[in-house]
Amino acid sequence: MAKQLIVAVFDSVDIAQKAGHDFNAISEKDDGFHIESCVLVQKNAAGKVILLDSETRSFWGAVIGALSGSLIGMLGGPLDAVVGLTVGVSAGAAADAVRMDILDREFVETVSSELFPSGVALIVEAKELTPFAVDNVVQGFGGKVLRKSLD
Repeated sequence: MAKQLIVAVFDSVDIAQKAGHDFNAISEKDDGFHIESCVLVQKNAAGKVILLDSETRSFWGAVIGALSGSLIGMLGGPLDAVVGLTVGVSAGAAADAVRMDILDREFVETVSSELFPSGVALIVEAKELTPFAVDNVVQGFGGKVLRKSLD
């Protein structure tokens, strides 16, 4: 399975939470999609990215993958919060920190342009065999999905 950084953008927290629950259900089936880390973020009116901590914890705990945390910081997120949450990140995700060149300017700018003020994004580090299951969930909730290969 290919390792991917998946950013699913939605109009509201409620819709993003529903999509997140569907992602989790697909991952639990162990049928070609496995979540390694996931965080829910929102862009506020000032253009800052904020972590939606209470919503995030209900899905996947407090650990944000190294690349997800870096993307949040590049989008204007709270670096101190990201550093605090990445403590205890797995050895595999820590190894990814060495590969920050993956998060090129074009990908970060594309994510930033899709995440409008008050918009919400699920940032997922996952292994997936094919994109169809995730794409179907995101499209079903009227969202947009962006991917960056981590292989």
